[in-house]
Amino acid sequence: MALLELQDIEFNYSDKELYSKASLKLNLGEHAVLVGVNGSGKSTLLSLIVGDIRPDKGKVIWEPHVTYSYLDQQAKVKQDIPVYAYLYGVYEDLFEKERQMMRLYEQASSGEGDYEKILNKAMRLGDELQDSGFYSLQEKVGRLTNGLGFLDEDLMKNLSTLSSGQREKAYLAKMLLEENDVLIMDEPTNFLDQNQVAWLASYLSNTPKTFLVVSHDEEFLRKIAKVVFCLENNVITRYKGGFEEYLLNHELNAEQYKKNYEAQQRYIKKEEQFIAAHIVRATSAKAAKSHRARLSHIERLAPPAREAGDVHFRFPFTHHVGEKPLVVEELSIGYDEPLLDPISFTLKKGEKIAVLGQNGVGKTTLLKTLQGMIPSLGGSYKFLDGTLISSFDNDAQINLSLSPFDYLKSFYPDLDNTKIRSALGAVGVRKDLALRKMSELSGGERTKAMFAVMTLRKANLLIFDEPTNHLDQKAKDALFEAIASFPGAVILVSHEKDFYDGLVDYELHF
Repeated sequence: MALLELQDIEFNYSDKELYSKASLKLNLGEHAVLVGVNGSGKSTLLSLIVGDIRPDKGKVIWEPHVTYSYLDQQAKVKQDIPVYAYLYGVYEDLFEKERQMMRLYEQASSGEGDYEKILNKAMRLGDELQDSGFYSLQEKVGRLTNGLGFLDEDLMKNLSTLSSGQREKAYLAKMLLEENDVLIMDEPTNFLDQNQVAWLASYLSNTPKTFLVVSHDEEFLRKIAKVVFCLENNVITRYKGGFEEYLLNHELNAEQYKKNYEAQQRYIKKEEQFIAAHIVRATSAKAAKSHRARLSHIERLAPPAREAGDVHFRFPFTHHVGEKPLVVEELSIGYDEPLLDPISFTLKKGEKIAVLGQNGVGKTTLLKTLQGMIPSLGGSYKFLDGTLISSFDNDAQINLSLSPFDYLKSFYPDLDNTKIRSALGAVGVRKDLALRKMSELSGGERTKAMFAVMTLRKANLLIFDEPTNHLDQKAKDALFEAIASFPGAVILVSHEKDFYDGLVDYELHF
């Protein structure tokens, strides 16, 4: 039984066609994932599914009375409430029922009205609360918050005071507590550490609920996928089985698609040459027109998805400054009070380190302190003279009304237009993408535009805060190679073990 069906969906974003008669069926109980390269339209498809936008053609059909929860990449909710109130708000109807029950008991004890009738009504409400699991809510919520790494004191904080990663986890926790029929999630692991990703994978693997998840974390997908939908070449292809089976069958399909596309292109070229040669001749104009009519009815295949070589990161190196570019001694970080015990470490020439720890523990705060964005609370850190830092912050606030071209130009106003275009093209932001507003790009395309800034800046120390969020696997591989080949020192915050494992010299655990 299909809970959700997309029928022949077509949708254009500006002048870019994302889908051409794309179809999808999500059946009861299916554990499905949606994959595709950056910019293929995965997040847009989820927006179509939940009705935030409408397709140009085709239908989005939900089975009547089916409920769903949607975790998007930029959830917007009221921020000035404590986390516990936000989460328990899912059960407001049960709390209201409890309040009604207590009022009835008070009324019965006061001697007002028909005692037996009022008491029976209160007891019925109590039975309903018992049957709904109301009296075990604290245990239920606790399992979720513990699994996602919330401390008791975190639950008392307002959403507005949490780190971006902790807020995302709060949104995720509420979504899971809602227990709707279908879970729809866009990049749910972006702000989770390794243990929390493993917990979520286990939760999803064991849930009887239906879900559709977008993620670029292949290890996570291996654990949860029973059905894979691949969005590629403007259509959606369904692959039964786990993620490994998908990889094998997708490679075979991709090879066949490429052959079909090349054969069609040869045919089109041959027909166009015939038409051009004969349309002006009186004796053959009729045949040329016949060929033109036949050609106009061909359903043209979209160009095959780009290869990995189309994304190339290179971070220019300037010069070494000494054996110990950075020495940190008893550094205390935080805002009003320290987040951690004092930190000490030494970063040596050419050394690459990973800073690891749960969300909210202080990883981003450390990076901002080292870059002078916020003051330290004690201790010291010292860079050698001549240290030049180039950094990437996944959570940086950027002007989404700018195009990637204008965004890059704002950093390098004296750089000629050709070099700006070339830098964007190298990281995969090509042609019309470079001139669209950032708000119209996918998360991966925006991330690549931000990396373009670093590819034009010479440095001997690179700092990355969650650089792989939103990047597809091909882009991650290119980024890995660029960081590995950089001769200078690197400080990396990442939750993806598959990415930093084998890249860094050692790990700094908080």
